[in-house]
Amino acid sequence: MSVQFSPRDMVALTVLAEMYGAPIELVAQMLGVSRSRAYRIVARWVAGRMVSDNRVRPVSGSAWVYPTRSAAEALLGRPVRFWVPTPKMAAHTRAVLELRLAVTGMDLDRWTSERQLRSEVGLLRAGQPRPHIHDGRYITGTGDLWAVEVELTAKSIGAARNSVAQAWQVAARAQCAGLTFYCRGEATKTVIRTVAAGLDLSGGPKLTLTDLDDVLAKKAAESLPAPRPGLRVIAGGAADHEIPQVSDPDNGKAV
Repeated sequence: MSVQFSPRDMVALTVLAEMYGAPIELVAQMLGVSRSRAYRIVARWVAGRMVSDNRVRPVSGSAWVYPTRSAAEALLGRPVRFWVPTPKMAAHTRAVLELRLAVTGMDLDRWTSERQLRSEVGLLRAGQPRPHIHDGRYITGTGDLWAVEVELTAKSIGAARNSVAQAWQVAARAQCAGLTFYCRGEATKTVIRTVAAGLDLSGGPKLTLTDLDDVLAKKAAESLPAPRPGLRVIAGGAADHEIPQVSDPDNGKAV
């Protein structure tokens, strides 16, 4: 039995291949459907051998959806390594995809994935250090190229200094207009802010620092359906709670 794939299927599968994989609720968000509908769509992808039939749960929660190696190679047009979600990688992989969806949505042309950047580095000679690889790069609404780093936990000062310096240098070589660190938690932001203040970052990309969860919350709020006209607001409801204002994801807050 042949399985037909729609343009929406192919875009979503390409994003999954670029970003390695995603839990089912993010797949539903990508497709713009309910979770139950997403399960049915994924079952069709499995039947078409585009995604693995393994129900992997690297962390507590829902199962992950990830392309088979042959599908990923067909979608990306190059050889790739087999990938399966692991507990060590799940949180970061998810966070980068959530950020991508918040910043560029399903636009395949505006985001360059870490997987693509890694393939561009290619094989290294024995003993040759691997250059820093950004978590992604994207083109802003004004056409500027920005590099992205997603930090979920606070590194040591020494490790953070090395990470910031290398990420900035690689962004400069790639002629990026800027580099944004999207951080989770005040401790993580404090470490990045501290080490950045001690580095000479003049004459290159602008370095900004943005709260990751603020960006995701803003996008989620924008995605909520508009209130139906003529309905009475009940005191004490969600309308009484102000949605925090955050900076535009394209710009962030200057370090």
